[in-house]
Amino acid sequence: MKRNLIGILSLLVMSLMINVTARAQSLAQADVPFAFSVGSKVMPAGTYTVKEIGPGLISLRNTENNDGVMSTARRESPRKPGCKLIFRHLGNQYFLSEIWTRGSATVVPRSSQEKELEKELQIASSQSSGGDEIMIALY
Repeated sequence: MKRNLIGILSLLVMSLMINVTARAQSLAQADVPFAFSVGSKVMPAGTYTVKEIGPGLISLRNTENNDGVMSTARRESPRKPGCKLIFRHLGNQYFLSEIWTRGSATVVPRSSQEKELEKELQIASSQSSGGDEIMIALY
């Protein structure tokens, strides 16, 4: 009886480990031609691998220098089909905003730096500009 229980528990643990590893597989890659911010971290231009690490958690890793960042995110239905990264362009800075993959969109929360810059630009221009959206295709 103990052997069966240990065997079943071992299979269950191995199954969970394989499932977690499969979830952390690369969703896609993108060539980003400009530096951008995710949260408080500035990432240089380059090729990035995008992974979903778990529910509400994404990872971007630069394939050239292995520098990476993780961010919380929430899933939504995409506005339009397609696999892409969406950045908000405010002033001379870019901020990762959304990641669209097969049938879902992952929204990255705005950082305090992004919110402050948006307010500064609105005050300076006396308009309510939300910034431009820049789309980079995932492959």
